[in-house]
Amino acid sequence: MKKFNSGIGERLTGRHKYSFKFCGNVKGKTILDVGSSYGWFEKFAVEAECKSVLGIEPEENLFYAAQKEVPKAIFKKGSALKIPAKDNFFDLVVMFDVIEHIPRKTESKALKEIKRVLRPGGTFAMSTSLNFWFTNIMDPIWYFGHRHYNEKQLRNLLGKEGFKVKKVEYRGGWGEMASAILLYPFKWIFHCEVPFKKYLEQKRDEEYLVNKKGFMTIYLKATK
Repeated sequence: MKKFNSGIGERLTGRHKYSFKFCGNVKGKTILDVGSSYGWFEKFAVEAECKSVLGIEPEENLFYAAQKEVPKAIFKKGSALKIPAKDNFFDLVVMFDVIEHIPRKTESKALKEIKRVLRPGGTFAMSTSLNFWFTNIMDPIWYFGHRHYNEKQLRNLLGKEGFKVKKVEYRGGWGEMASAILLYPFKWIFHCEVPFKKYLEQKRDEEYLVNKKGFMTIYLKATK
């Protein structure tokens, strides 16, 4: 089996590609990525000629690796609960697959921070795991506290902090589910890539980039 590779080239999936597409045109924009991980969003943003992009990540080993992968981006240690940036600065703030990982009941605090650094009229784009009974029980880490959200919950959270939701979409299907189930044991126990990776990546591309309905991931776009 092929050894697990954390490089951007190996980790990009249909979900990542669609997440960037969901943001729209980023050319000339000042962007913040909350939870930048290994820098996949920054890579896309730099290639799309954004004005600047800052990625924040609490795990130092991840943002050091990301800086090597995307030297034209800026990476800092930080989190959704304490963003190292001044008020009203960014045109676009993104937070993909992060809100479910911050401490429980701190979602409003994170959204307040995002609103603080977003300029008036700026855009916030986010995604998270969809709260649907079948996807919940099929998520191995749901049993250990991995949270899923539905549209009503997210609209309420955003509305409470003064955001205006402009767009909601659902993506991801069986390929995404199978990949997620296989990833945990193969990455953390066997330290190798999942079996049938090429086939599953093709399915994920279809589910996120071609199919317009899904049940794995919910995307929301809102303005300040």
